[in-house]
Amino acid sequence: MSRARSHIITSAASAACVVTKRSGVDRFRFVPEFANKNTSSSASTAHRTSWPWPEKRSATATRGLSSTAKFDALPNNVYHGVPVYANVDLSSNLPDASIIRNADADAVFVIAAASRSMGLEFAKQLIDRTKGRIACCVRDPGSSPALDEYLGTLAPGQRERVQVFKLDVTELGDIEQLEKDLSSSYGRVDALFNVAGVLGDKKTTPGPEMKLNQLDKHFLEEQMSVNCIGPMMLTKTLAPLLAARKGKSKYLRSARESIVVNLSARVASLADNQGPLAWYSYRMSKAALNQGVRTSAHELRRQGTWTVALYPGMTDTDMSKPFQTKAMVEKGMVFPVDFTVGRLLDIVDRMEEKNSGGLYDWAGQAIPF
Repeated sequence: MSRARSHIITSAASAACVVTKRSGVDRFRFVPEFANKNTSSSASTAHRTSWPWPEKRSATATRGLSSTAKFDALPNNVYHGVPVYANVDLSSNLPDASIIRNADADAVFVIAAASRSMGLEFAKQLIDRTKGRIACCVRDPGSSPALDEYLGTLAPGQRERVQVFKLDVTELGDIEQLEKDLSSSYGRVDALFNVAGVLGDKKTTPGPEMKLNQLDKHFLEEQMSVNCIGPMMLTKTLAPLLAARKGKSKYLRSARESIVVNLSARVASLADNQGPLAWYSYRMSKAALNQGVRTSAHELRRQGTWTVALYPGMTDTDMSKPFQTKAMVEKGMVFPVDFTVGRLLDIVDRMEEKNSGGLYDWAGQAIPF
């Protein structure tokens, strides 16, 4: 499996959907992992959240939502444990900071692992919903067929906004060179999307592991390197370019805040880990990433940078293919890539400082750590 593969979440045990019919149109309903279990747990062990979805809101309330697919959430979405952070309200209008950042032609959006899948979809949607420059980072510039094909379809004005950079998140030399290239080309970064991730397929890799005796040292090291160390080293190295504020009140750009977005997983939650799925290396690496996100949020806040970990739900990518079944696809348990990325960007656009450091699902719900 490609080590810098665009990350997508994991198993049907983590998230599922069922298809319902309403007025002859297929709708999708999110089914939480514990939907069929007893939900009478006390607040100390389970957290329930009702979530309003776009088709239930007014046109004004849905302004800015970009997802093309329509999903209905069950009234009670249950996670074990109590989240530390407040939910991100997707029914709210965009805050001024997001409107300004998205309209700023000088804003720079960096995507780590943009060659295909979710990383490429981030590039596509950022081209459409922002006016800024897009830095697509790939391991082999010029040898990324899906990205190259997409760039060939862009109008000249759009193509000029995109620049491709070399980056393997496991190589410190690549990370340091990227910082130099971005500094020379732009002198700033407004949003960093850490999309690279690896899970394994159990056929050509030792994991994901289902038993403790399947743990493999080299596979565990690779999971930590791609899923945690790489994103954190990239965030560290680009932090000076992300700085949006000097002191308490001197802002360095019109949008005031910059953002670091990390793709995480529900299975990384310690509180929500009720079994039976094991996946030792993947869980451990993403849990470590969550800790890095929350810890760095305290420090980065002082320079006007927010950071967040997002759980996409099970999305139709090469990474999730080994764990998809025909029944899952037929029942709508696998999210379209454009829906997932659109919903994650909706969350990013509605973030406030109080959300920085949090772990959220694709619905904007805070997940307990």
